[in-house]
Amino acid sequence: MKAIAIIQDEHRAITSVIEGLRHMLVEVAAGRIPVDHALIGAMFHYIEAFPEKLHHPKEDDFLFARMRARRPEAAPLLDALEAEHAVGRERFAELKATWERFRDDASTLAAFVEAVERYSYFHWRHMRKEEDELLPLAAKALADEDWKAIDTAFLSNEDPIVGVPASKAFRELFRRIVAIAPPPWGVGPEAAPR
Repeated sequence: MKAIAIIQDEHRAITSVIEGLRHMLVEVAAGRIPVDHALIGAMFHYIEAFPEKLHHPKEDDFLFARMRARRPEAAPLLDALEAEHAVGRERFAELKATWERFRDDASTLAAFVEAVERYSYFHWRHMRKEEDELLPLAAKALADEDWKAIDTAFLSNEDPIVGVPASKAFRELFRRIVAIAPPPWGVGPEAAPR
């Protein structure tokens, strides 16, 4: 059941990136720091490269598939989670388009901040459903041979932030995110009150 810890670690890394973006934009909107489009671009690259192309497909193909075979009654939860993966890809594309508009027109900052907030909330709710509902059910329902296959799939993930080998560029991205995001995702200052 190593995959459970890996999934939770990956969720923390994904959340760190999204929370880093949220808190950076709070600081930008308050006029305390200038916008850093290179950093935002690196954050978007991470979200495209890891959660959308590797993490979610492995959940669908390995964990969810094994759960469907062992627990057919979990189909509504699994259907909802898979649908959220598809919606998440659409919402990320919308978020990226909103950033591109902001990059071209700084007056659209409020719309970008709002889009990041919506994406963050969607991601948080999805992750909580996986960790609070699916993973405890999977821990009880799946057999050792299921976990062996799932573990093998997730051990092959090379999250560019927390995995080995993490690239120098992604380690630097994570260092920058940790510096701006407040606890528990980073060590930066607390965000300004909303």
